[in-house]
Amino acid sequence: MTWTSRERVVTALEHREPDRVPIDMNPLLDSYLNLKNYLGLEIEEELKPNSAMEVIPHPKVLSELGVDVTSVKLGSPRGHRSSSLGNGYTKDEWGVIRQLVHQPGGGSYLEAVNYPLADATIDDLEKYHWPDPYAPGRGEGAEAAAKRLYEDTDLALLGRFGGPIIETPLYLVGWENWLVHLAKGHKFATVLLDKIADIQIALDRVGLEATARYLQIFKVSGEDLGMQTGPLYSPKMFRTILLPRLRRRWHAAREYLDQVNPSVKIMLHSCGSIRPFIPDLIKDGIQVLDPVQPRAANMDSSELKREFGDHLTFHGGVDIQEVLPFGSEEDVENEVRLRIRSFAPGGGYILAPSHTVQADVPPANVLAMCRAVQKYGQYPLRC
Repeated sequence: MTWTSRERVVTALEHREPDRVPIDMNPLLDSYLNLKNYLGLEIEEELKPNSAMEVIPHPKVLSELGVDVTSVKLGSPRGHRSSSLGNGYTKDEWGVIRQLVHQPGGGSYLEAVNYPLADATIDDLEKYHWPDPYAPGRGEGAEAAAKRLYEDTDLALLGRFGGPIIETPLYLVGWENWLVHLAKGHKFATVLLDKIADIQIALDRVGLEATARYLQIFKVSGEDLGMQTGPLYSPKMFRTILLPRLRRRWHAAREYLDQVNPSVKIMLHSCGSIRPFIPDLIKDGIQVLDPVQPRAANMDSSELKREFGDHLTFHGGVDIQEVLPFGSEEDVENEVRLRIRSFAPGGGYILAPSHTVQADVPPANVLAMCRAVQKYGQYPLRC
C-alpha cells in the first residue's frame, strides 16, 4: 500500500500506526526563503506573512521535504485596504500598531509599539472599534484554498482562523497591565476576555463554514499557558477566569464540527511548562497538543506519552531552542530519534519543531530533521 500524506496523518490522529510518523513544519518568512534557496526551488508565489511573520509553504516545498500537513487561513474581507502606515509600521484590525524590526542575527518581526486599550475603562470597551468577523468576503479565500489543496494535493489540511483569546489582551493593554488586571480580579479583565472570545468564536465559525468539509485538524489558535519553568497562571486563575472562555470556544467548534465533519480533531497550541493544565484540556475537548516544548520544566516526552497518550495526539517535540538552530545534523538526527521513541509508538504523533522555524535554523538542519523521520520513523519502529 502506498500511503498519502492525508491517510498517514488521519491514521496517526486515530492513534493507529501508519507507514511512518507524519511530519509538519511552520516556518517564518526569512527561514522559509532561506530554505527555498537551499533546496534550489525557484517558485513564484505571493507570500503573506501574518503578524507573527509565519508563512504557508508552497506544496512543492512540502513535497521536497516529505512534510504531510499544510495550513488554511482566513483571508482579508473584500475591499480591505492595506494596513501599512509607512516606514515599516502596520496597524491590524484590532487597532494594534506594529513595527517591522530586523534582528542583528537574522529574522524580522512585527513588534507591538502601542497598546490601544492601555488606559481603557469598561465603558471604553463598549465603544471600541472591534474587528468585524462577518465582513463580506472574509471566508472566500479560505474556501477556495482548502478546496484546491484537498483536490490537487494529498496533504492533510489544518484550519487556523480566529486568533488567541488570552494573548490578544497583551497587545491591547500591555503585558504588565494585563497581569495586574488578572491578579487583582478586575471586572475589566473578564469583560475584555468575553469581547475577544465572541470575536474569535465568530471567526472560527466563518472559517469552519468555508472549509470544515476539507479539514483533518482544526487549530483553536495559540494560547500560551506556560513559560520555561512552569505555568504562567495559577491553577485558580486558569480554571476560574481563563478556562471558561477557552471552553466556550472549543465547545462551539466541536458542536459545529460534529454536524459537518465529526472526524476533525481539535488542536491547541501552548508553549512552555503546562503539564498541570493538560487534564483540563483533555476534559474540555482538546485532542491534539502542540508544540510540546521539550526543554520546559515537567514536559518530559516519555512521561507525557505515558500519562496522556491515550487521549492526546502530540504535535511537535523537536527542540527549537538548542538543537535545530545550533546543533549539528547528527544532533538533529539524534533528537528526532528520541522524540520518535518517546511519542510515536501506537500512533498519536505528528513530528514537528517545537515552535515556528526561525531564521537562525540552518536549512540543512530542517532537511536533516525530515530525512531522519524517513530513516527512523517507519513503522514498525526500530529506533
